[in-house]
Amino acid sequence: MQKVRKFLSTLIAGILIVVFIFGAGFLAGRNYGKNAEVFTKPESNSLDIKLPGEVEKRVVTTHEIQSKLEEIGELATYSSEYTVTQSEDYTRYFIDDIAIPGTTNSIQIECEGVVKVGFDIGEIVPTVDNESQKIYIAIPEAEILDNYVIWDTVKCSENNTILNPIDFAQYQALISDIEQQGLEQAESNEIYTKAEEHIQNLIRNFLSGFDEFEIVFL
Repeated sequence: MQKVRKFLSTLIAGILIVVFIFGAGFLAGRNYGKNAEVFTKPESNSLDIKLPGEVEKRVVTTHEIQSKLEEIGELATYSSEYTVTQSEDYTRYFIDDIAIPGTTNSIQIECEGVVKVGFDIGEIVPTVDNESQKIYIAIPEAEILDNYVIWDTVKCSENNTILNPIDFAQYQALISDIEQQGLEQAESNEIYTKAEEHIQNLIRNFLSGFDEFEIVFL
């Protein structure tokens, strides 16, 4: 009999615990439902309807192109090397056309040099035609930026005389002649044409992001 009472007590206690748990859950659910907010998707006043096959056309401004071109900077410089051998004799004269014996000295210089040409990027003003999707670019004429002898390559031989010692001005004049010959040599090698091809390639690379546009050089 005592065992039966103990069993019934345990059963009743378990039932009470289950009822308490379900009751608490029910009340919590009701309170949560009261405090919950319902969000609705706002209605759009505009309709964004695209037709089948429709593609948005990119609009490019002149300012965008100009900013890209300004990044080229020193890369627009093109150089050409030259090798020149130049010699000169210097003689003192009496009454203009009579050479004084023993007064002739001579200098010979063999060396390499560099001619650099470039473009003023500020003068490149592009024109954008969004309708035809073309970018027009007029390239100015290349300018001589530098022309110099590479002194490490200079080989000099001279024949001096006590009656007419070599003067430093003679070396300066000879170097000037060498640089002039070097420039003529570079020009004969079409340095200006190659420089223009060089900057066109640079511009194409820098504007590669505008691949839907055709670049036309004027």
